[in-house]
Amino acid sequence: MLAVEHLKKSFGDMTVLEDIGLTVEKGDVAVILGPSGAGKTTLLRCLNFLEHAEEGTLVFQGQSFDLRTVRSDAIRAYRMRTAFVFQGFHLFLNKTALDNVTEGLIVARGMEQKPAREKAMEMLEKVGMADHASFFPGKLSGGQQQRVAIARALATDPQIIFFDEPTSALDPELTGEVLAVMKKLAEEGRTMLIVTHEMQFAKTVSNRVFFMEDGRIVESGKTGEIFTHPREERTRAFLQIGTDERGE
Repeated sequence: MLAVEHLKKSFGDMTVLEDIGLTVEKGDVAVILGPSGAGKTTLLRCLNFLEHAEEGTLVFQGQSFDLRTVRSDAIRAYRMRTAFVFQGFHLFLNKTALDNVTEGLIVARGMEQKPAREKAMEMLEKVGMADHASFFPGKLSGGQQQRVAIARALATDPQIIFFDEPTSALDPELTGEVLAVMKKLAEEGRTMLIVTHEMQFAKTVSNRVFFMEDGRIVESGKTGEIFTHPREERTRAFLQIGTDERGE
């Protein structure tokens, strides 16, 4: 479904991503793991053109994009088939949960208000937020806001959803709410690429792991293989630290 080759990204004189290559197949729940500063979020943002890489090729559903020269109209068309869930929710504070989900359907996709609201309510129901459709973000917990953000992503029927550390701003109880929704999406066969520090979630829900450090993918493979028999010493050390911290 999605493949990237030789991706490079710099900020000024500092190279933050170097020769990145990865593939995500339809139905994959793939996670990107690694220490803080490894470049995980920057990579995810490059894959949805929220950051612009200066080198590399991205292929999505058979369509190839030169990351150096991709046109704005091609980016818009690509984003119509993808969705991005941010760390910080990015909800409109002056709009209700329902309006936050319908906004993109009406403004960006030209859907009529009635079917947009019906679609939004369906997605809020899916994430357990239908009863809070009339609430403004300020009246919702962080976990509830993130579930609204996931409903907003689902409403566009994306072929792949990018999640950028969706639980990093939440306490453990609220984290569980969001991870439960994501697990349900995985069981439905949704294609997802997730940056996360939630090791147990990665171990039990994902089927593919990319481990990053210093702007490179150090190791990748099937989840069971990476967690039980990682090839690289740095991967082993990182996974051991994550396990020790959580008592798993």
